[in-house]
Amino acid sequence: MRVLMLNAFHWLKGGVERTVFDETAWLGRAGHEVAHFAIQDARNVPSPFAKHFAPAADYSESTPAWRQLAQLPRAIWSAPAEHALEGLLTAWRPDVAHVHAPSRYLTPSVIAGLERARIPVVMTLHDFKPWCTNRVLFARGEVCERCKGGQHWHAVSVGCVQRSRAKSLVGALEAYDHDRRGAYRPVRRWIAPSQFVRGKAVELGADAARVRVLVHGVTPAAPAASGVPELPERYVLYAGRLADEKGVRMLPALARGIAPTPLVVAGGGPLAGWLARHAAAGVRTLGHLGTQELAHVRTRSAVVVVPSLFPETFGYAVAEAQLDARAVIASRIGALTELVEHEVSGLLVSPGDEPALVAAARRALAEPAVAQRWGETARARARAAHDPEAHTRGLAAVYQEAMQG
Repeated sequence: MRVLMLNAFHWLKGGVERTVFDETAWLGRAGHEVAHFAIQDARNVPSPFAKHFAPAADYSESTPAWRQLAQLPRAIWSAPAEHALEGLLTAWRPDVAHVHAPSRYLTPSVIAGLERARIPVVMTLHDFKPWCTNRVLFARGEVCERCKGGQHWHAVSVGCVQRSRAKSLVGALEAYDHDRRGAYRPVRRWIAPSQFVRGKAVELGADAARVRVLVHGVTPAAPAASGVPELPERYVLYAGRLADEKGVRMLPALARGIAPTPLVVAGGGPLAGWLARHAAAGVRTLGHLGTQELAHVRTRSAVVVVPSLFPETFGYAVAEAQLDARAVIASRIGALTELVEHEVSGLLVSPGDEPALVAAARRALAEPAVAQRWGETARARARAAHDPEAHTRGLAAVYQEAMQG
């Protein structure tokens, strides 16, 4: 089978790209051919299809609103991406296209191009972009579904896109345009990485008959043998994006609550500066780490915390820790409740509840034998749930469904 993977980025930016690269490798091992389509970027992983990639663009959080407004037509519906895709499809015709996160960099214009070329389309719901203006159902510190039913003007009133009303206006215009065009109508099958995502997508408007649950495959990374940071003997770990929706503003309180045990923080993001200013003496920040360096830090941790405030669609930070037999304390929200069973494979706390998060971490530290048992149970479950071969068979089955109409 020839599979075309489409995603905004072709470098390891985050969990979405992790999924793309993992699925590419696993499909290749199973005998399938895989091509890619993304935007041009100096950070891209080498690809034989790079000459067909869409022209570069920049809509990052650091990009001023006026520059994003200047790119408005392309941000809403990218003619350059659509044209570039035509060239790739002329050179290499796939049996099926798997769309991941086109974002503003590619836009759903690529889905329209695939439909015109009569190529079946499958799309993974890494977020809720088809229905939520800022993708993550979270705004101004709380879960948000104000735009449900196509009422995207709420995004402007709240300023939910990168906390900017100007950028939110672009997002609202984009969403209204996509709704008008029926931009996601050509998607024959949606892949939901959790039962939570399936239920929420159907609630927001997806056709239930077209949604398939397929949990992400995950393989444990080999810990780095050298070039790793010096670490305390025992510590609690937070590893992830430093952003509001991840519950990062609770980390200073957590560090105070678990002292003298230190809190180690690995990752980067918009709150890196804030955390540096507000971190207590017990916080050790490592910045962004490579996959193997992070694996080294994670395998040595006593407890891993995932205090998300928004409804996660999956949770690589949880699954990776579980495969390393680490005890995980996670928020009781979104897909995280499918990964962690309270008091069996870890602990769940209410999102945003600082005292509960501190109490859970202190308990795990005070009862290492119990925490070890949670970790071992979690590892056994994770190995079965995230098996790459089973995931690859599931992908192939979804692709076949889409190809049959």
